[in-house]
Amino acid sequence: MDINAFFKGLSEIFDSGRIDQVSEYLRRHLREAEQEQDSGAVIRILNEMIRYFRSVSSYSEALDAAERALGMMRKLGLEQTLSYGTTLLNAATAYRASGDSAAALDLFETALVILKKELPEDDPRLAGLYNNLSALHQDTGAYDKALGALEQAVKIMTPLPELAIDLATVHVNLALLLSAMQRDDEAMQALHTAMRIFEREGAANPDKARKAPYYAAALAGFAAAHYKSGEFAKAVEIYGDALKRLKDCFGENRDYALTCRNCAEAYEALGDTKMAEALREKADRIMAVFC
Repeated sequence: MDINAFFKGLSEIFDSGRIDQVSEYLRRHLREAEQEQDSGAVIRILNEMIRYFRSVSSYSEALDAAERALGMMRKLGLEQTLSYGTTLLNAATAYRASGDSAAALDLFETALVILKKELPEDDPRLAGLYNNLSALHQDTGAYDKALGALEQAVKIMTPLPELAIDLATVHVNLALLLSAMQRDDEAMQALHTAMRIFEREGAANPDKARKAPYYAAALAGFAAAHYKSGEFAKAVEIYGDALKRLKDCFGENRDYALTCRNCAEAYEALGDTKMAEALREKADRIMAVFC
């Protein structure tokens, strides 16, 4: 299989916003790679499936792709390779998103051992691991560990201009963590840093389908900050923009539902109980699909 042509086609689908075509595209090319007995292509496509299905909250499909990829790599004796470590990282993010923190932590720790052995200490892939590991630590309330991991990610990414969007995303995550730690002034500074990077890189453009989800996350963070400071009308306005961008990128997934719930709280604070209830009901309907 021409794997470069596969990735080019996948990028074209994302860049044109035809998200509804991604699933079939991935499945069709996986079948072709399997028929050609191209194990390398199969593993790379399965990794793309892990990432995509996780992003649209189809966790069972993401985890199935993860186990298939890891199982194939073990059979091929690739456990100590960089490729295996990267696949472990992808699998860990899927398990974390599905709510299985214990399995995710085990995978993250194994991936970290391999990646630190195979990569220089300033490699961007390590930054990605630290970013995702931080989210897991935050999920479990280990805020100090989460902060340390994010600081590692920022240290690696800051000198690399090609990672600007990823760095902005890390700053959004840093802001959310600092807010949870009641360090609100620092959280707002991190959000402003993220927004400056996003706007400089053109991520605010809704046509930038691959960048828009990260920008939407930054918007949601700003909305939460405005809500926390009592600016409920501004929070509702920004949440609305974030919801539109999330839906355009990945449909009504789990993140969209969670943002609906947060927006409902802002409407409630404004006294618009009807809109608040409608958003909560919508969020419940969406979340029921992923339970």
